[in-house]
Amino acid sequence: MKRKVNPGRWYTAREAAALLSITELTVKDRCRKKTIKGKQRGALKAWHVLGREINRLRKAWNLDS
Repeated sequence: MKRKVNPGRWYTAREAAALLSITELTVKDRCRKKTIKGKQRGALKAWHVLGREINRLRKAWNLDS
């Protein structure tokens, strides 16, 4: 079953990884390399990915089914 993603919400690297079926380290690495559009947010500068980007990647990687 497909989990709903709010396009306006920022998801942590761990949450994004679960939604994209990849590891948290892969999300962080791809954010650093700018293949996933993410930001370092908060006091600890943890990587976050906007829901809109997660939806774009799910569509591009055929994860919507």
